[in-house]
Amino acid sequence: MFRAFVFSAFALLMVVQQEAAHIPARLREGRVPPIPVNAVGGGEVRVELDVSSEGVVTRATPIRDTPPFTELVTAATRDWKFFSARKVVNADGARAGTPMARAAVPSHVLVVAVFRPPAMNNPTLGEAPKDLASGSDAMPSPVSTTIPPYPPRAFGSGVVLLEARVSAIGSVEDVGVIASAPPFDEPARDAVRQWRFRPAKVEGIPVSALVYVIAGFRAPVTSKH
Repeated sequence: MFRAFVFSAFALLMVVQQEAAHIPARLREGRVPPIPVNAVGGGEVRVELDVSSEGVVTRATPIRDTPPFTELVTAATRDWKFFSARKVVNADGARAGTPMARAAVPSHVLVVAVFRPPAMNNPTLGEAPKDLASGSDAMPSPVSTTIPPYPPRAFGSGVVLLEARVSAIGSVEDVGVIASAPPFDEPARDAVRQWRFRPAKVEGIPVSALVYVIAGFRAPVTSKH
């Protein structure tokens, strides 16, 4: 019992220290993809962005695919710009009372895009999402997601961009709106707050990270009988 408590306290201390030593990359500017007019269903796309120490996306790799959404999401996120991730350098040699020095480092950023089908309740056509790769351990991985509902009094279509902070235990701590499309902001935020993740790891230790979520709402098509 005592040994288990000591181990848990040590593990928690390691997480706290790693959290303090790591600041994730944060989006500085970027556009959202359009909703493809030829889409007959909904879909989910996940893209892993390799971000340089200068905050530039050097590669955008789809890891979950749903045509025709994947190409549009990848093309848009490839041009995003970030404030680079930073880590503490020479922490052991720093003198007490002096601020920690941080250096910009390359990082991996997860983008998840979910697009509602053009129907309220009825199933639609279109391809099912397909996993292409597992993605880097340095970024969170969704284990449970929900698609935001279409607001009952809304009309038209819209795309919302959200920034979600995922904790070191995989829960969503906070969700902020980066690109707004009223009245779809709140349904998108409420849905993402319920998501669960496998947390990101830095040097084998779970850390909090930022995930960017694109939520596409397409005006429902009503069938006439």
